Amino acid sequence: MTPDEAVDAMAARLSTIDWERHGDKAWSKAALLKEYFRRASLWAAAFHYDTGGPFFDIAAQVDPAIRADQQVIDALVEKIAAGRGGWNVKQLTPFLLHWAALRATPGVALPPDLEDPFEPLILLFERGGGFHTEHGEVNLEWKSVSMSGWRDRAGSPPLRSLTREALDEIDRKGSIAQFGRVIGPLD
Repeated sequence: MTPDEAVDAMAARLSTIDWERHGDKAWSKAALLKEYFRRASLWAAAFHYDTGGPFFDIAAQVDPAIRADQQVIDALVEKIAAGRGGWNVKQLTPFLLHWAALRATPGVALPPDLEDPFEPLILLFERGGGFHTEHGEVNLEWKSVSMSGWRDRAGSPPLRSLTREALDEIDRKGSIAQFGRVIGPLD
């Protein structure tokens, strides 16, 4: 797959997301966000990047010359804005597309011991919409995750499984613990 094809494939994947938030997946989304923080902190450390926040252009740290086509970025950001993806998602979209271009570029040497940093974030979106940040936290409907100390997650154990079944089980347990029952969308 060429870098342009990889960017187009990622744009197609992101364009199919239902950006409306329903709340019933908040616990798995929190787990996925923490996994993203863990991975992003490892990438930041590997490339000696001193970023203040957890959401940054990781591809630019690896090779700033490799960029996704701006027209593809603009078209996707416009579609996400129309679908209520929100400001935070629009801000992250270029990072996801640049990453897709980087991974598909021949000759780019990525550290083999580091996992794809953005896959947990994309899965978070695919589980029902985006999120918003406020007061140093990421709000995920029924759950919030603090952004402070995100770099400290480098030493955290990885999320054991990113399968739909494992994530659904996280939601089931979280919903029962918080509400005494399994909630559904829009509860």
